[in-house]
Amino acid sequence: MQGGSNINNYDISKSYEDSLSTYDKKTKGIYYTPKTIVSYILNETLKNHDIVKNPQPRILDLSCGCGNFLIEAYDILYNLIKNNLEMINKTYGEDYIKNISTHIITKCIYGIDIDEDAIKILKLTLNRKKLSNDGKEKNLPIIINNISCEDALKKNYKIKFDYIIGNPPYIGHKILDKDYKKFLIEEYKEVYKDKSDLYFCFYKKAIDLLKEGGKIGFITPRYFLESPSGKLLREYLTNNCSIKKLIDLNGVNVFKNLGIAPLISILEKKVKNNIVAVYKVNDTVNMDNYKFLDDLLNSNKCEKISIHQKNLQNNWLILNDEDKVIYEKIQEKSKYILEDIAVSFQGIITGCDKAFILNEDDDRINYIDNKFLKSWIKNRNVNQYVVEESRQKLIYSNDIKDINKYPYIVKECLMPYEKKLKNRRECIKSTRKWYELQWGREKSLFERKKIMYPYKSTNNRFAIDENNNFSSADVYSFYIKKEYEKVFSYEYIIALLNSEIYDRYFKMIGKCMGNKVYDYYPNKVMKLRIFKDYNYDEIEALGKKIIFIKKQIEKLRNNIKLQGKKHILNKEIYYLENESHFLQNKINELIKESLTI
Repeated sequence: MQGGSNINNYDISKSYEDSLSTYDKKTKGIYYTPKTIVSYILNETLKNHDIVKNPQPRILDLSCGCGNFLIEAYDILYNLIKNNLEMINKTYGEDYIKNISTHIITKCIYGIDIDEDAIKILKLTLNRKKLSNDGKEKNLPIIINNISCEDALKKNYKIKFDYIIGNPPYIGHKILDKDYKKFLIEEYKEVYKDKSDLYFCFYKKAIDLLKEGGKIGFITPRYFLESPSGKLLREYLTNNCSIKKLIDLNGVNVFKNLGIAPLISILEKKVKNNIVAVYKVNDTVNMDNYKFLDDLLNSNKCEKISIHQKNLQNNWLILNDEDKVIYEKIQEKSKYILEDIAVSFQGIITGCDKAFILNEDDDRINYIDNKFLKSWIKNRNVNQYVVEESRQKLIYSNDIKDINKYPYIVKECLMPYEKKLKNRRECIKSTRKWYELQWGREKSLFERKKIMYPYKSTNNRFAIDENNNFSSADVYSFYIKKEYEKVFSYEYIIALLNSEIYDRYFKMIGKCMGNKVYDYYPNKVMKLRIFKDYNYDEIEALGKKIIFIKKQIEKLRNNIKLQGKKHILNKEIYYLENESHFLQNKINELIKESLTI
C-alpha cells in the first residue's frame, strides 16, 4: 500500500477509457498505460531522487489523462518525504513541510490534458488520497491549480521541471485538422513536418521544459526510430539530450488490440558522450504475464545492445554485433542500390472496389468486353517468388473513351455506387471522370515483366509477375531499367531479396509497425543494396529452379480444389516444398560465401 492509500487509480482510468467511443480514443489519442509500464518509467526517473537535496521536485505529465503516472509519482514522493521528513525539516526549517500530501499536490505535481472529464477524475483521486493519508480529522479538500485542462503544446510554462513523464497522444497527420497542423509545422518545425505524428511535438516540448539534468520517461510508438518522417525528431533528440535507455517493446501487447509497437525512452537533458542501453524484445509477449517489466528485460526474450550515442546516425541503426557484420558486409560488397537499377511504382487506387472489382465467378464478367478486364492482385496473393493466380478482375475503365457506348458496365457495375464515385476528391475537382479509377496509373507499368511485393508483411515476399497482373495499392512493384537488363536478371534479384540474409538485412533498416509486421515502402525497399560477383550465375539458376517448383506447387494445390485428390497430391507438394527449402538454403550459403560471413 503506497503512500498510505488503497485507492486504485488504474481501475478508475480503465473504466473511464472503456466508457469512451473508439472514435474518441483515436481522434484524441487516448490510450491509458498499464501499471507495469508506469512503474518502470517512474523507477527509471523518480525513484532514486534525492529528496533531502531537493524536497520540492517538479514533476510534469503533458498528457496526464486520469493521472496514472502522477498518482504513482505521488505515492513515490509520499514515501520518500515520509521516510526523510525529519531530515528535510531540520535542513530547511521546522515547518518546511507541514502536510506531506498538500506539499506534493500543490508544489510537486503538474498535469495537463485536453480531456476535462479526465482532469476532474485526477483531481478527485488526489484529494481522496490526501484524505486517506491525513485522516478524517483533516477532511479538507484542496484546490489543485497545477493540473489544468489545456492543450500542452500551446501552454507556456514559466517554470522548468525536474521530471517529465507520460504517454503522449498518438495522432497521425491525417486526423489533425488543417489549422492545427499548420500551427504544429510553425511552432514545432524542428521535429514536425507533413507526415509526422503529434507525439513528436511532445518530445520537443518536454526537452524545452526540462531543467539541465532533468529526466524524461515516455512511452510512445517506436516507428519514429526508422521512419523518414521521424528524421527531424531523431536529430533533435540526439543533439539536445542524453539518450539513457530505449526499451523496444515491439511484439509486446501493451495496448491491447491497437496494433501499436511501443517504445520506452529514458532521456536526460545533458548533452555528453553517452552509452545508450537498448533493450529489444525479440518475441511476441503478453504483458499480463509479467508483474515487473524488469523480469521481461532480463529474460531470454530480450536482447540488450549498447551503442555510443555519437554512433546513432540518421536512421538510428541499432544492431547487435552479428547484424552489424552483415550490414557492413552488404554495404561494402554492393556496388548497386535497387533504386538505381529499377523503377518502382504503387498499385491502383480505385476509390470504390465494389464498383470496379469482380470475382471470377461473377456472371457480369461474361458481358464485359475482355479488353477492359485485367487480372487483379492484392497483398495476400503475393508469395515468395510467385504470384498466386488471380481470382478477381479489375474493370480498367480508364480505357473507356465514351461511357455511353458501354451501358452494361454503367448500369450493372457503376451506377449502384454512383454517389460514392462522384464524391471522390478527384471527381469533385473535375480531374477524373466519375466512371474512371481514382488512381489508375499507366497501363504499361503493369503489362510487363516486373517484381511485386506486399507493402506490409512479416517477411520478405518478392515475386516475379509475367502475367500482366494489375494490383491494388497494398502492393508495390518495380521493373529493371533497360540499361540494366543485361546486368541483372529478375530471377537473380528475387533470389537475393527472398534470402534469409536479405530478410534480416531489410529488418535492420525497415520500419516495424508491431506484431512483427514491417512496412515495405519503396523509401526503404528501393534503398537496399545489391551485389554481383562470381556466384551470380549459380544464384540465378537456383532462383529459376525455385520459381519452377513454386509454380508446380500452385498447380497441385489448384488440382486439389478441382479433383479432391488431397492425399496423393499433398505428398507431391510436401516433396516439392522440401526441394524448394533445400535450394533456398543453398542460395543463403552462396550469399554468405560472397559476403564472407
